[in-house]
Amino acid sequence: MTILSRLFAVCLCAFPAARAGAAMSDEDLRQTAEYGLEAALQAGALEIEPPSATPAAGAAGFSGAAECYKAASPLTHYPPLLCAGAGSTAPADCFSAAKELTSYPAMLCSGAVSNAPADCFTAAKDLTRFPALLCAGARDSAAPVSCFKAAGNITHYPALLCLGASSNAPIDCFRAAEKLTHYPALLCAKAASPAPVDCFNAAKGLTNYPALLCSGAETLAPVECFKAAKGLARYPALLCSGAASNAPVACLNEVKGLTKNPELLCSPNGVLKGVTHHNIDASYHHPYPFPYPNPYPFWFPFPDPGHDPSQPPPQPANQDKAAGAKSVP
Repeated sequence: MTILSRLFAVCLCAFPAARAGAAMSDEDLRQTAEYGLEAALQAGALEIEPPSATPAAGAAGFSGAAECYKAASPLTHYPPLLCAGAGSTAPADCFSAAKELTSYPAMLCSGAVSNAPADCFTAAKDLTRFPALLCAGARDSAAPVSCFKAAGNITHYPALLCLGASSNAPIDCFRAAEKLTHYPALLCAKAASPAPVDCFNAAKGLTNYPALLCSGAETLAPVECFKAAKGLARYPALLCSGAASNAPVACLNEVKGLTKNPELLCSPNGVLKGVTHHNIDASYHHPYPFPYPNPYPFWFPFPDPGHDPSQPPPQPANQDKAAGAKSVP
């Protein structure tokens, strides 16, 4: 079966599910998401340390994201997700501190600048079923927890809204955004002010994914980045999500020979792709980390953050041999 036909088949299967999800209440969606995560955890670790991985080779003069990628390659099968938008190798250090705490250390430490996400996880693990989502990339170990507690009566997705928060500003942003978009929690995740709303209004005519592009924006920089990325990037809204400048475009040009997921690696908000993964290839058995919630504004052909093609694919410990024999390479 060709790649195109597989994509078409999966899209056909996903469409009824999305339509059904659209009719569900917010509470039903939340419970469905929680059940999916719990089932995934019970199935076993979704991220494993490969036994014989070696750092990816490349030229000198790498950006922080590329240096992080090199440092992370021996540690995880998901270096583009872990190092998304990184300015140094700090996410790899965070990963080492977090891997004993959670089955999702690459998501938790995505783009981290310190080990604060691991400290935040410890403080949040008894508060929510999604502490790795809430604390992802946190700069302050306490602020996401404070935001989560304040957001509980405002949205059914407080862990998403308060993802990596530095204050309670995402809540004010949410109130300003909830009548503008179906995805106010996505738009206002990591917000430091109501600026994502202004960015959203400026982006609506440019992309089908304005909430993704402007998530956590501080200025209109994501819009300018998007304009610079069009024609260069396959997924400019993902690349420029929450950008503070056109730096993601420069990063894209730098890492294209390092990974086949350059938009994910260079995105300041690459972690958002990690929480909206849809399986594309039926032979890939690990949904990473979980669809939250479903439906969500990402559809094909966004790259798969759970498998960087420049690395060996993960092999599930309990993979069904019969299913493996039928899988398409």
